[in-house]
Amino acid sequence: MKLIESSIRTVQEKFLATRRELSAALIERDEEIDVVLTALVCQEHPLLVGPPGTAKSLLLDSLMAWMNGRRFTILFTKFTTPEECFGPISVAGLKDDKYRRVTTGKLPEAEGAFGDEIFKASSAILNTLLRILNERMFDDGNGALVPVPLKIFVAASNEWPQSQEGGKELGALFDRFLFRKTVRPILTASGRNRLLWERNHKPELSTSITPSEIDEAQSVAKGLPWTNEAKEAFDTVLRELAKEGVQPGDRRQYKSVAAAQGFAYLAGANHVEPEHLEILAHTLWDDPSEQPEKVAGIVARIANPIGMKVNSLLLEVEQILGVTDVRQLAQAAGATAKLQEIHRKLNTLNGDCRVARAKEYVQQEVKRIKLASIEAI
Repeated sequence: MKLIESSIRTVQEKFLATRRELSAALIERDEEIDVVLTALVCQEHPLLVGPPGTAKSLLLDSLMAWMNGRRFTILFTKFTTPEECFGPISVAGLKDDKYRRVTTGKLPEAEGAFGDEIFKASSAILNTLLRILNERMFDDGNGALVPVPLKIFVAASNEWPQSQEGGKELGALFDRFLFRKTVRPILTASGRNRLLWERNHKPELSTSITPSEIDEAQSVAKGLPWTNEAKEAFDTVLRELAKEGVQPGDRRQYKSVAAAQGFAYLAGANHVEPEHLEILAHTLWDDPSEQPEKVAGIVARIANPIGMKVNSLLLEVEQILGVTDVRQLAQAAGATAKLQEIHRKLNTLNGDCRVARAKEYVQQEVKRIKLASIEAI
């Protein structure tokens, strides 16, 4: 029994360490990191959508490198053929009057896969891909369905499917991704400074994860109990969403329970608490035009009001920094006073590491402004 408990702790510690290491390397990508790692725990599929150059591929490539086992990566274009994704037709099979694919090194044999520009895949690819993603089965072309070992298919795109030609045809594919997240450019002054003057942003991961360990993580996460407060918060979220006209389907609601358990596991928790429902901001919507903002606001207000307050205060910080010329002593002094007041407000909040990180960030900015002011004298 002790050996089993030790193994469970070891696997969870790997997820915790990887979460920290990815966060330390990738600038302002904590939410995206949580989405892809939670998806891996749940063995569901995440989708990241954003403009080029926002580190989507860097994050997803890092995840693939962390995973031991067979991996598959593909960049879809309108010219991508099924052979590139699923393998070529077996010539030897044709000689025996049998139609089958040679899947060595291709998606049907992968435990982890990354598909870039996923919505550019052709209809010929989509029909087979949908079954692999949803049922974990591959039609070998000879009338037989073959199980695939796929744990996670991470996808990226520069656009949501609704903004592309044939968007309605891609609805079924879009639905296969339980987790969906918009990736935005770096927003903060400190993040921009890191981007420009730190030359190496590639994550250095100290561990790796095996397919069996991923199965173990999923099993443990599924067994995490919900507190009554978390259950009530989930019910409240669904009611508030309905008032706003957002009604996720039954399957998406059902899978969101496991998503919250996966996020609690990733946070190192033994129970699902209301704050772990934050991850549902990326699962409980269908229309990317307006619903993500509505869902995020409702989930934050109900599941983690402290986190919402932290985000609001950090927004104030960025507004202050954006209009402050630190070489002007009067402006620098005014900005310093405002930032110190925000720091005092953060001190009144009882929260997780997010509060601590926010306080540290504000202190760093105060120090930076004071040093810049001294140099300007």
